[in-house]
Amino acid sequence: MRICSLGSGSKGNCTYINVEGKGILIDNGLSCRELANRMSDIGLDMSDIKHILITHDHNDHVNGIGVLARKTDAAVYAHPKCFKAISGKLGDVNYCGDNENYENGFHIGDVYIKPFRTPHDAAYSVGYRIEGEGKTFALATDLGVVTESIFKHLSNTDLTIIESNHDIKMLKYGKYPEPLKKRIMSNHGHLANVETAIAICKLAPTSKRFLLAHLSEDNNLKQLAFDESNNALKKIGVTPADITLDVLDQYIPSKIYEI
Repeated sequence: MRICSLGSGSKGNCTYINVEGKGILIDNGLSCRELANRMSDIGLDMSDIKHILITHDHNDHVNGIGVLARKTDAAVYAHPKCFKAISGKLGDVNYCGDNENYENGFHIGDVYIKPFRTPHDAAYSVGYRIEGEGKTFALATDLGVVTESIFKHLSNTDLTIIESNHDIKMLKYGKYPEPLKKRIMSNHGHLANVETAIAICKLAPTSKRFLLAHLSEDNNLKQLAFDESNNALKKIGVTPADITLDVLDQYIPSKIYEI
């Protein structure tokens, strides 16, 4: 299984997975041109994309999906409530997720896709757990709190992408209006660095590689996000030899992680 973040943050989110020879995207908030350029930069080809999984309806996750789906003839998967919220924006696409039992999971060939509910102020928001080639990958971004169900879906993975959106002090004393600050800090907003660190420490016994995602450009810094989780792991006796911890970028594709 190969995994690459092509963009992570409020300017556009997109994650590429290749498993069992299938090219799968989770979300695409990038233009087709930008996506093609970023994929080309790391030796990937946009024509490989045959399946697109959608987490939720916010623009930074779906803006580029309609054009991309038509250009590549990729199948699009989303919870029906999510798809209803974005169908006018996407236009005519090959929608394959029309199933009220969407969270029960489904197969793409031999690959098992397990959506799971995430608390966020969207029409319907999910994360994904993907199993194939004897490996497991999970992604959970845009969530205000890590529920027990989410912990279950992020456990026992080979690689997990998890949100580390903001530093609490930077957000509290920053330029955002108070209603927006309250929305971000609510249980349907975004995870603070300290909340992500607590989650990673809880997951560390069973999951050994974490990528910190969806950092706020205004209310966070890569070093702050990394240090919060890294220092928390040190306090419980976890060393860099035990856990791989990286921070994803908004504008630069990550390396391709092979698990």
